[in-house]
Amino acid sequence: MIESPASGLLMSDSAKRANPTAEYIERRGYGRRWTDKPHDPMIHLLGQIPDGIMCFDREWRITYANPEARRICRITPADFNRRTQWELFPATIGSHLERSYRAAMEAGVSSHFEYYYPPYDNWLDLHVFPTEEGIASYYRDITDRKGAEYLRDAANRQLQRVLEATTDAVASINRDGNFTFLNRRAKELLAIKGDLLGKNMWDEFPAGTAQGAYLFNRAMNEGLAAEFEEFYPEPLNLWLSIQVRPSDDGVVVFFRDITTRQKANLTLIQQQELLTAVQQTARVATWDIDLSTGNVTFGPGSYPVFGHPLADIPTLQAFTKFVLQEYIPIVSNLIKKTVETGEMIVVDFPLLAADSSQLWVECRGQAVKVDGIPTRLRGLTIDITDRKRNEDALRTSEARYRILADLNPQAIWMGSPDGRFTYANQGLLDYLGFTPEDFEDGGWLKAFHPDDHQRVLDAWGRSIATGVDFDLEARLIRSRDGRARWWWVRAQPVRDDSGNILHWLGVNIDIDDRKTFAETLQQRQDETERQRAELETIYETAPVGLALFDPVEFRYLRVNGRQAETIGLPKDQIVGRPITEIAPLKGLKELFQQVAAGHPIRNHVLEGEIPSRPGELRTWNVSYSPICSTDGKVEAIAAVVLEITNQKKAETALIQSEKLAAVGRLASSISHEINNPLEAITNLLYLVATSGHLPPDLAGYINTAQSELSRVCQIATQTLRFHRQAVRATNVTAEELVSAVLNLYQGRLANSSIHVEAAYETSSTILCFENDIRQVLNNLIANSIDAMRQGGRLVVRAHDATDHQGNRKGIRITIADTGHGMSPAVRARIFEPFYTTKDLNGTGLGLWISSGIVNRHQGRLTLRTTDHPIHHGTVFTLFLPYAEITEP
Repeated sequence: MIESPASGLLMSDSAKRANPTAEYIERRGYGRRWTDKPHDPMIHLLGQIPDGIMCFDREWRITYANPEARRICRITPADFNRRTQWELFPATIGSHLERSYRAAMEAGVSSHFEYYYPPYDNWLDLHVFPTEEGIASYYRDITDRKGAEYLRDAANRQLQRVLEATTDAVASINRDGNFTFLNRRAKELLAIKGDLLGKNMWDEFPAGTAQGAYLFNRAMNEGLAAEFEEFYPEPLNLWLSIQVRPSDDGVVVFFRDITTRQKANLTLIQQQELLTAVQQTARVATWDIDLSTGNVTFGPGSYPVFGHPLADIPTLQAFTKFVLQEYIPIVSNLIKKTVETGEMIVVDFPLLAADSSQLWVECRGQAVKVDGIPTRLRGLTIDITDRKRNEDALRTSEARYRILADLNPQAIWMGSPDGRFTYANQGLLDYLGFTPEDFEDGGWLKAFHPDDHQRVLDAWGRSIATGVDFDLEARLIRSRDGRARWWWVRAQPVRDDSGNILHWLGVNIDIDDRKTFAETLQQRQDETERQRAELETIYETAPVGLALFDPVEFRYLRVNGRQAETIGLPKDQIVGRPITEIAPLKGLKELFQQVAAGHPIRNHVLEGEIPSRPGELRTWNVSYSPICSTDGKVEAIAAVVLEITNQKKAETALIQSEKLAAVGRLASSISHEINNPLEAITNLLYLVATSGHLPPDLAGYINTAQSELSRVCQIATQTLRFHRQAVRATNVTAEELVSAVLNLYQGRLANSSIHVEAAYETSSTILCFENDIRQVLNNLIANSIDAMRQGGRLVVRAHDATDHQGNRKGIRITIADTGHGMSPAVRARIFEPFYTTKDLNGTGLGLWISSGIVNRHQGRLTLRTTDHPIHHGTVFTLFLPYAEITEP
């Protein structure tokens, strides 16, 4: 509104001179005078002015209105000077027009404003100013302009709603490359980049292709639209279908996410290229129909989706000429429905294009009501020709694929998202002997072997619940013979853009032959593995040494536990080393060279020492065999090694034992034979000693002879006892066992300067084979004497004791000496057979035999020893339980 103040109710002379028309209007308020006649040309001129001019007196009566004013306000000259403004136009009371008129009438304030008069549904552009007679106004009808502005604003709003509602993303980019607008879908697709408004497109998306950049620049600089598809890598990882349209400010970009479509297209192309990528960028036209006239107004930028120039469709009637005849009633009924109810209508129908081709469009529209009366119909139209063609092609393709699926020798099936089976190809139906109805209500489970039912149900239920692929092996029953064959059953879900499962696609592959063969092969492999494990066990646990050598440097390639034990080194310190380094025996290398030449060695005896056990002469029986390839080349040497050191020692010990046995028998025989003469001599010495004629100086000699003769008799008796084998166990005390042995060694003990300390703190008897136990004690005491060549102390103790390991009671006999003691190495092997530290004077069997005797008596033989330079010696402890022996 524009207002101009006035100095009073009447115009000034200067104002009249400056505006002669206004002066004339002012004079018209007083009626026609004689002075008005010269102004008749002015009256004629006012009548020709295209704007309306109207004058009012101070009673608000109309005193003048030119023809345009009368037309606009719908009055006649008969209304002049009779009816007031408020009587003719009651709807203006209380409005801005009344306030402006009264301000001009009462305060002389001019004004300029636009006013809408509802009864006439028109808009006016008014100028109001005061006159001497009252007020005057001149105005023009701007209804058409306001309507156009309204339609423009409505179209813009509608376009905005369309852009926000469309599934396509829309963005506008100015000539600097900066984003100026993004619709909702565009923001969703590009959300990972954050708020893009005001940011440069090339800075945010530098990974586009050179072709895309060229098309963008061409649309921006040359005004040429472009359409293309492009993949944008990280962070979007999307395929986009892009339309670039030039605009006044830069370009408008329409794009949509076609990643899923691209993947689907790739799959379809690989499947004999039966389908093609056909989804086109949406083409939209917005329109506004005046229901009273049928005139059609298209929104700015509308695309000619109807197959005709938009100028050829000025009215709804002209549009119906392009609609196929059978669809005209459908469209008309829907228009009538929205006019009556105000509901949104959606309809698809075909059109006949200018080139006689047929197009399909989708129309969405809704009636616009003013004061409850529908006045206009607004909406948009989308070209869906490509979609319809795709739907038709898809139906054809589905039919084609259904035929192909039925002809496919594999079993193909489909399932619904809730797990129901909806389709099976003919091959699967023939195999199972089913009809499609047999799959309903869980009947499909009968196709599987009963033993597989629960497993199949669990796997299928898990896939339905989680959406993971269905994959298992199960048995399907063949209808023609009732045989269950193994099948590989697989299915994957087909999802929409939102990730929702549309259906399941499955395929079954007969793997019965493969699985049967695989099971047989597995059984063979298991048997081979079992045999290999058996051979490995035999190899590792064999009582002879086994080894494998390379035929060039004779390095160990493999060795079993027995061979490592024989060598005296762990396996990891043997493998990889030459045998000549491990066992540098005379003639060994020559033997290996002979075998490497292809000549086996059988039962060859080797003798010598090896570095791992120096000072120990050992003997082995060896056999070496070459292992040859198919061409006869020696690839390895196999060795079988049996250590016969102990066998050799046993043979020697046996010979010595036979000698000792012979000596023992001879000593026993001598002892037996001399007992009678000894008894006669004893009697004679007794008679001499008791004779009264014995000179005193000879009595002492006789007593000494009797004492020594008594000791000879005792030695003979003990010798007989050692040789005589006991047939049953007897009860004997510890003192009886030990003293007999000490008596045998009394001479050696005295000659060796060994002091014996014997103490027997128990008189309890034990049940044992006394000769065996004496043999044990003999070995222990003899070893103590041998350990004290320079003299020493031999301490013997016997007392009642308890063996805490078995909680048994018995007698413990301890034999301790102050000899040189034993090293840890000797201590570790003391009870081994044939191990001796006495060289040729020992057999190495004494303690081994003693340990066996003690074990048969359920006893224990232990020792403590030290070879310390100052404190040295050995203590053997023999525990014998009461009445616990084993028959020898």
